[in-house]
Amino acid sequence: MKIKHYSIFNGNYDHLNWSQLRNTESEIHYYLPYSKEEYLQKVDVEFPTKVIQEIINFSKKNEIKKILSIGSGIAANEYCLKKFSEIPVVITDYDKSILRLKNFNIFDDVLNLDALNDLLPVDNNTLVIFSRIDTEFDDADLIKLFHSCQSFGVPYIWFIPAELISLKILLAELKIFLISIIFNKKRLFCGYARSKKYFIKIWSNFYKIKTKLSNNSFILINN
Repeated sequence: MKIKHYSIFNGNYDHLNWSQLRNTESEIHYYLPYSKEEYLQKVDVEFPTKVIQEIINFSKKNEIKKILSIGSGIAANEYCLKKFSEIPVVITDYDKSILRLKNFNIFDDVLNLDALNDLLPVDNNTLVIFSRIDTEFDDADLIKLFHSCQSFGVPYIWFIPAELISLKILLAELKIFLISIIFNKKRLFCGYARSKKYFIKIWSNFYKIKTKLSNNSFILINN
């Protein structure tokens, strides 16, 4: 199952523009701070969440030597992995705003990278994170991305779906629709939400589910 996914933002935008969202302070969930102090206030936590600890334990058990995140955004999960483990963490994003994190000297590397067309800096000891990027790609591009990871020998992918269809997601889409009418707020098309079965069809030629984690994300293993 696949449905169109919409969101409402604080600003009155004509279309989804990640550069605009990352640079607009009023977009609290998407804004990427310019100072290290402000960034740490946004992402720092005292203890790792359950899912972060699950990933750390999995990485140690499977002798993962590097974590590479695709579409890192504000890199909150990636920050926690870096803080609470000794595994090198590399973050990447298609939008150039990611490069401001390079100046903070937190991550092992920060790259402005087009995951579909650029060479992925991975090997057979790398855990790749797909961090809520599924709505950004159509089916063909997602297939291309999974195929690329497999061809580079990536053994594991931590797949964090942005929108995994469930009753909760369907109700959220209805809520956004009603808010847009009642408050005359513009809904922006933000890609597609997919069901678990639909995702499996996309990656089944390349990966399969190894483990379901506590936040409804999955660790995929190379076929």
